[in-house]
Amino acid sequence: MIPRRAMFGAPLLIAGPARAHSELRSSEPANGARLTSPPEMLTLRFNEGVWLTAVTLHDEAGRSVRLPLSRDITPRPIEQLAAPALGTGAWRLEWRAISADGHPVRGTIRFTIAPMP
Repeated sequence: MIPRRAMFGAPLLIAGPARAHSELRSSEPANGARLTSPPEMLTLRFNEGVWLTAVTLHDEAGRSVRLPLSRDITPRPIEQLAAPALGTGAWRLEWRAISADGHPVRGTIRFTIAPMP
């Protein structure tokens, strides 16, 4: 006879893995990139569709620009945003999104724009 405690624990042994949150797989510019000219587009590639909720660019002086987002409510694995006119120096792109499982996710991408000498 199987002890009652063992019967209640059995479903835990056969349950599948929990669904992981969405994650950023790559970006253009890439984190740590050193560009010789400003990018025209900013691209974020995720492992699954997300709802992007905010994207903000910060310069090294602390000024920030919040980028307009698509009004389409369809979750997408790739987001492309037109980049504003960016000057030389260090930039920080911060993004926030809602993953397919409903959890908020966020990240930061740092890049530098430095023309060739």
